[in-house]
Amino acid sequence: PYTDLLLHDLGDALADSVQEGQATGREWRTAPLIGLRHLRAYLHDGRARTLEDAVLAHDSPGSEAATSVAAWRALTAPERARLRAWLETL
Repeated sequence: PYTDLLLHDLGDALADSVQEGQATGREWRTAPLIGLRHLRAYLHDGRARTLEDAVLAHDSPGSEAATSVAAWRALTAPERARLRAWLETL
């Protein structure tokens, strides 16, 4: 399913203060990537209009995703394009 389906603290920038089940207002369950190609907006509230916007939105104080954002930034433009193209096949 290309996901871990676990709860992750995504920091202040993505927090909405709404507690759902075991998740605090700063935590989100990793969504499955299958079906990603059908989405026109990303993140829990649709604020990200591109995959890159969604990745970069995870770069906030307290976010567990800092390592993933750094890995994205370390990719070359062609590598990012190939990754986006692959994700859009899911």
